[in-house]
Amino acid sequence: MPLRPNMEPSEFLDILLRRKLVILFPFLLILFGATVYCVLAPDLYRSSMKLLLIPPTVSEGVVRSNVNVGSRDRLMILQQEIISRARLLEVIRELELFKESGTNAEAMVEMVRSRIKTDFETNNTFTLSFYHETPKVAMMVTSRLGSFFIEESIKSREASGQETSTFLASRLEETQMRLEQQEEKIKQYKLQFGGELPQQESANLNRLQRLQDQIKNNSDAMARLQDRKVFLEAQISNIERNIRTPESQDPWESGGSAYRTSPQNLLSERAMRRKKLEELSEKYTQLYPAVVQARLELEQLEARIAKLRQAAKKADGTSAKGATAPSSSQSMPDLQNSSWDSAESQRLRDQVATIDLEVVALKRESASASHTIDQIQKKVERLPQREQEMIALMRGYENIKKSHEELLAKKLQSQISQKLEEKQKGEQFKVLDPADLPTKPFKPDRLKVLGLALMASLVIGAGGAIGLEVLDPTLRGSKDFKSFFDLPILAVLPVIQDDRLKRRIFVRRAAVIGGLVSIFCAYLVFLMIYEEKVRLIVQSIGQSIGGGN
Repeated sequence: MPLRPNMEPSEFLDILLRRKLVILFPFLLILFGATVYCVLAPDLYRSSMKLLLIPPTVSEGVVRSNVNVGSRDRLMILQQEIISRARLLEVIRELELFKESGTNAEAMVEMVRSRIKTDFETNNTFTLSFYHETPKVAMMVTSRLGSFFIEESIKSREASGQETSTFLASRLEETQMRLEQQEEKIKQYKLQFGGELPQQESANLNRLQRLQDQIKNNSDAMARLQDRKVFLEAQISNIERNIRTPESQDPWESGGSAYRTSPQNLLSERAMRRKKLEELSEKYTQLYPAVVQARLELEQLEARIAKLRQAAKKADGTSAKGATAPSSSQSMPDLQNSSWDSAESQRLRDQVATIDLEVVALKRESASASHTIDQIQKKVERLPQREQEMIALMRGYENIKKSHEELLAKKLQSQISQKLEEKQKGEQFKVLDPADLPTKPFKPDRLKVLGLALMASLVIGAGGAIGLEVLDPTLRGSKDFKSFFDLPILAVLPVIQDDRLKRRIFVRRAAVIGGLVSIFCAYLVFLMIYEEKVRLIVQSIGQSIGGGN
């Protein structure tokens, strides 16, 4: 009968009563299936342990950790390592899990993996759980997995610190080699371009000034030597002229007499040499060769002047004796004077030769100084180029040195962090709640399963009854006819009770009774087979209900 609009609840109740068999059979079948599941499903016991992630005991501001992964991310990484195939096979072999199942290793690994559960919380704690048919095995597996977490955490942090230290050590070694190579380049550059480096600019300028002063002093010295040479050559000319004077002329009365002119010349020369010695002493030390030579020449000149004075005194004494002296005594001074003039001329010539040698040495020294000045000036001109090259070399050196210092500091920091991890002063796990020994099965939740089965059977039965009623086009009574057809009802005919109808009713009743009997018999057989387990299940359900109340 199609459903009419605005049906009353009593009419829906009539439908459910009329379709009671449609409700009864799903109800019985679903409850039977739920019962079979509750009885046959194995009990799974859950063992849990809670771990706490303890922060480092040493502040991060004092020692920075080498592990830069966040706590939650690190837990996820550890979880993946713990449920890896190698770890789970180790647990399976150690505890002999699923040995009676006869499945292969891969299937056992997947089975164990599916029974592991981790719940992360916000307060640095997480719970590790494992399900198994045996409470003790569930506890042992949970405890073993928890120890894996702690061990793997320590190993991973130590390995991370060691890898960081190894990496930094290799990088530090490479940087050390680059630094040494750069230092060698700078060393070779300084050796190759010595004197052209920027830091040697002031030294080059000072040396230029000294060389220029030396050239000037040499020029002054050569001028003095030239004057001295002219003076000596004049003396030599005078002496040679005296030597060529006729013997009858009195050497003491002659204007070119050596005894009258030579002492005066020697005194002038002595004054000039004293002045030269004073000038040299102001510039150089007493042991300087030029000072020593000038002092020696002055001493020799003073010795000659002293000899001349003694000779003059002797000559004056001889003239005071009168004309009684023999004629041979008059020729003796002339001979002595002539010999003395020749010796004096030779000595003066030697001095001229010495002056020539000194002039040549001074010229050579000035030429060498000029050549050195040219070289230094070229070096000074190349200073900007060398400065740019040195800047490039030093920039590379400073960059490498800075990298070396940073890597060295990081390596020391990494070694401290590694020691921290080795002594377990860093971040670590602590067991808050050890793995417990479960006393009640966690799965299946039989009360929940039966409750859901009851609700499902009622919904399916009632829904099926309403659905069949909607699909059935039969009109039941005058009220249904009036709802769908706007025609007057003349008469209502009752159901004809013939043999065909009776036979159909009989067959339907027999089928219903047979089905009910079959279901009840199956219930009885199943309960008899699993009587003990059913009794335990009923007791546990009763305890659960009682605990809930």
